[in-house]
Amino acid sequence: MNEDFLQFIWKFRLYDISNLKTDSGEEVQVISVGIQNKNSGPDFYDAKIKIGDTVWAGTVEVHKKSSDWIHHGHQNDKAYNNVILHVVEKNDTVIERAGGEALPALEITYPETFKQRYEELCESKHHIPCANYISGVDAFKIKFWLQRLATERLERKTEEINSLIDVTYNDIEEIFHHVLFKHFGFKTNALPFEMLARSISAQILRKYHHSLPLLEALLFGQAGFLGSETEDEYSRNLKSEYEFLQNKHNLVRMDKTLWKYAKLRPGNFPTVRIAQIAALFHKYQNLWETLIRLDDINEVYEFFDVTASEYWENHYVFGKISPARPKKLGKTTIDILIVNVLSPMFFAYSVYKDDDRLREKAIHFLEIAGAESNSAVDEWQRYGIKPCNALESQALLHLSAEYCSKRKCLKCAIGKDVIQNIITHNNSI
Repeated sequence: MNEDFLQFIWKFRLYDISNLKTDSGEEVQVISVGIQNKNSGPDFYDAKIKIGDTVWAGTVEVHKKSSDWIHHGHQNDKAYNNVILHVVEKNDTVIERAGGEALPALEITYPETFKQRYEELCESKHHIPCANYISGVDAFKIKFWLQRLATERLERKTEEINSLIDVTYNDIEEIFHHVLFKHFGFKTNALPFEMLARSISAQILRKYHHSLPLLEALLFGQAGFLGSETEDEYSRNLKSEYEFLQNKHNLVRMDKTLWKYAKLRPGNFPTVRIAQIAALFHKYQNLWETLIRLDDINEVYEFFDVTASEYWENHYVFGKISPARPKKLGKTTIDILIVNVLSPMFFAYSVYKDDDRLREKAIHFLEIAGAESNSAVDEWQRYGIKPCNALESQALLHLSAEYCSKRKCLKCAIGKDVIQNIITHNNSI
């Protein structure tokens, strides 16, 4: 049985409380199990334990075997010098403190059914291990946990954004440029859009903010769509402009074959998305500088309210006429950009600037944006958890990927509640 489970047993006092004694035979009274430590160091701090006639206050460490203390190298870590009790499932060796005195060890026992119920949950064939028990979890507790997970997901995205610092020389406009392009490609074309962002800087695009045709020439040219085979007058004009700009800025174009179309709706074709990005750069010279000033969600929708140029009204690809339809960014698409670009950028920038107002804005926009609809979110809805907004749908995605898939049930507030309920119910039968 892993240590997470033993920590769970200790935290919720699910061990056999009769005849608690240390390895030296002294009686133990647990006044307070302490507060579980989520960081490095002993597992529980601020514990209060009466051993014999003495009440001790300090930290508690939990292991399967007492010898794990040595295997984990705690004897060399000063953070463990104030451990007052070593809680173990099997006491197989005496552990000494730095001063040479023995560290009191307490073997805990619990009903075998507890372990069986826990293993049954972790070995569930459901992607969501506790799927059949979620209905018994308090709705307020679920809401609170989803809020924490949404923040955790933003923290994870902040790490990804920070990884761009070296690539962009800490230029916030360039960082935004990379994040924006990646998510304009959504999942299918995320990589080629990232490559496109790396192939041409935001600085160069800003220089041609005044001319939509030049922006299109640069972006389509770099994307590899303006090769030797031009389809019509529009593409030939772009090709001519691109060849001049390519030489001027010493640009290296991408391979056109990198772009994917399979299983995409025509409105999501990379050609359409590139035309829309060009329209966005034409609308604003400094995207991030403009966006960071926005406080109202309606201003954000206005910011992303762009339509591809006239040629794309009756085209999805070069040279092939289609029924006329303006290629405008829809609300669903803008919500996706709010979720994956705007909120993470605001959150990451709030950490960099130590600005709580930006952090609150990042959360606020997620609370207003519509909930996502995908297979992972739909699965939660089948079991009665329906997200009200993008903050909750993002939290559910994070829960699925980082907890359910990895069977981290004891790290999850929902999972811990379910396990405790199962154990308590079975123990009362």
